[in-house]
Amino acid sequence: MPPNFYNQGDQAIYSAGDFFIPQERFRAAPYTVNKPNNPDEVPAGIPTVYQSQGGGGGGYTGGISDLTGNFFQTTGDRQNRLTELNRSLTTFPSFPGAKTPGGLNAQQMYNIASEDLNDPFNRSAMSTTFPTRTAKEVMDYADDAIQDYRMQYATGELGPSFIEAEKPTLNRRINDFVYDKLGFTRPQSADQIIADGYTGQSNMPGILGMMLGKVDKYGSLPRGDQAFIARNMGYTGPTVFGANDSGLSKDVFGMNTRSGFGNYAEAVGEQVDKLGESLSATGAIGSKDAYQGASFNEATGMFEADDDDEASIAAANKANQMTKMVRAKYNFYQKQVAQRDADRAAAQAKVEAQERAKAARDNAGTQRRSDGSGGGNLTRSRDQGGLGLSASQAQSVSAANAAAGMGGWGLADGGRVPYMNGGLADMLEIYD
Repeated sequence: MPPNFYNQGDQAIYSAGDFFIPQERFRAAPYTVNKPNNPDEVPAGIPTVYQSQGGGGGGYTGGISDLTGNFFQTTGDRQNRLTELNRSLTTFPSFPGAKTPGGLNAQQMYNIASEDLNDPFNRSAMSTTFPTRTAKEVMDYADDAIQDYRMQYATGELGPSFIEAEKPTLNRRINDFVYDKLGFTRPQSADQIIADGYTGQSNMPGILGMMLGKVDKYGSLPRGDQAFIARNMGYTGPTVFGANDSGLSKDVFGMNTRSGFGNYAEAVGEQVDKLGESLSATGAIGSKDAYQGASFNEATGMFEADDDDEASIAAANKANQMTKMVRAKYNFYQKQVAQRDADRAAAQAKVEAQERAKAARDNAGTQRRSDGSGGGNLTRSRDQGGLGLSASQAQSVSAANAAAGMGGWGLADGGRVPYMNGGLADMLEIYD
């Protein structure tokens, strides 16, 4: 039965099976009810989306599949743009830097030793690794490897593995200036939110930005829901009701994808539940007498004949044609729920991994303090980062260094290696 507050025309539209057409007072142009010429003819349902005759960008005459295709294309393109916006540009070098004869990172070794020149005993900062060498000797040894590396670069001996620093496009330079220099928040893609958590605030400056930040509940939602909502933002095109003149991000059925008061991730699930119930055998649509002999399959989103007889097949065909719009809506939100659940699972796995990593770091720090192995950030055991050499690898490095004429440059403590910062010192001068 149509709602009792509908006028006579709206009740006729609803009775014809068009359950999701807005009331007459909300329509921009008259709507014609689909009626078969022959009482026995199966109606064709709603083949196209309603076309608005008003202003504000015009209407849309494509089918529902075209509309949903445009939605996913638009939102997907936006995610690609955000990924590119936040991508770190490739900088020189894009291949491993200078190594000592023993295979250690020469620049890291140089950095640590240079930090220790003010040591009153002039001992190497890597005293546990190279106990017989001074900081100056470590620097000279590492610098030899760095200079050899520079010569290889200058003469082209590094070969095709070398890739020059990436030059940002004009669009990237403009974006970097706006976000990095003017203080605007750099928007994140859905995958970045899953990986790092949501870090943004309102992009609007001043008092308006503060007000929007307080009204919008997006920042307080679970990480998976934030990612899912971000994945579906950016579409401001027409909906099934015509042109979207609000300028807000909406899905093809007119629901706001980001709201100050709701949660789109929850709303899509509610839509699937409500529509699935309505299409079921006991629901308002599925229980119609004309559809008896057919049942709605939630997995396929289609009515299927209960038996092989002509009556059941005819009932299924009629049900599918009469419920095109409802089923399109159900299938759209069912796809959205699948994506939402995938984002929630990925976000939860990432959060748990980060929590485990933090607990491991905290536990390692407690253990170092309890056994007296702390006292600085210049040495780390192989399970805490650094160069990550095993005892056998450490012995190989020591042997190689000794063969290069640097006896006593062995790795102590079964693989304990220095904590190193990285980066190539003074490499920019090679571009002159």
